[in-house]
Amino acid sequence: MVKSTWRDPAFDHMDIKSVRKIDWRTRWNPQIIIENTTGELRENAFQTVTYNSAQEAYVVEKRRIKGMFLETLELRDFPFDIQDLTVTVTSERAASEVELKEDENELHAVSRRSFIDEQEWYLYKFIYTEKKDLVNEYSDPLIRRTALCVKCQAARRPAYFFWNIFLITFLICSLSFATFAVDRSLPQNRLQLSFTLVLTSVAFKFVVNQSLPKISYLTYLDKYVLATLIILVLVCAWHGLATKIPFGESGDFIDNFVFFGFLGLYFFFNVVFIIRLYMKPGRKRSIMRKKEKRYMETVKEHVRLSSIAKQRRGVSVDNVSVTAV
Repeated sequence: MVKSTWRDPAFDHMDIKSVRKIDWRTRWNPQIIIENTTGELRENAFQTVTYNSAQEAYVVEKRRIKGMFLETLELRDFPFDIQDLTVTVTSERAASEVELKEDENELHAVSRRSFIDEQEWYLYKFIYTEKKDLVNEYSDPLIRRTALCVKCQAARRPAYFFWNIFLITFLICSLSFATFAVDRSLPQNRLQLSFTLVLTSVAFKFVVNQSLPKISYLTYLDKYVLATLIILVLVCAWHGLATKIPFGESGDFIDNFVFFGFLGLYFFFNVVFIIRLYMKPGRKRSIMRKKEKRYMETVKEHVRLSSIAKQRRGVSVDNVSVTAV
């Protein structure tokens, strides 16, 4: 729901009966719209008039909007990413006629009950706004419109991807070290097992890619799967080169050395990967939890002050103010 308020001196000192008879289609309206929508919208709008202590009239318009909104996703941290969910509120009138301002008397709110993807995302209650100017490229570029971008953020729940992709990939790569248990005099058996694991990993990655968006950069999931695939290929390459090493104690020592080298490399990679997750995506989530906590404290303080100010029934709004709920 988008709530907008503007000053209209024509309604000053007007009684309630007269207000009910107003034909809002003939009155001035800021023509508030949502910019980043796609498809058809279901929209209901109604207007009321409120007065402050000086009997100055303010028109309050509430729009309840249901539809689909466009948002560009940044997936470099996938599946540990945090996405912005933006509602761009603007006016069809030029900035010289309408200036949008955030209503300082009311806070934005987000309802988790209407969030249908709660199983996949965690919706933070922290909300903030950004103000920007919009230019219509297909008309006069000198005509600008003001817009308020009301943003909240949602963090993806990574448990599904951890148990169904990361863990399985880890197990497939870990099985490659079991190929060293085959006697070095049977390289064909080693290669057969290693190639089977490589093909399994490739097939698994192909299936995973079917459910992921096609993007031109690597996500955390892509990096992990590709790194394990590289280790599998290196193991296969070693089993092929091991046939050129003479049998004996020296050959067995080299084979054991390579085995522990690959094992240490894979262990080191997993440790670095986990630390990187903690330092970047993990830190972002920690910051968001702190912001959400501070925002909820601000909401509680605002509710407390609003209950005190109810007796005054004062309104203080300049131009057009907007609140998104």
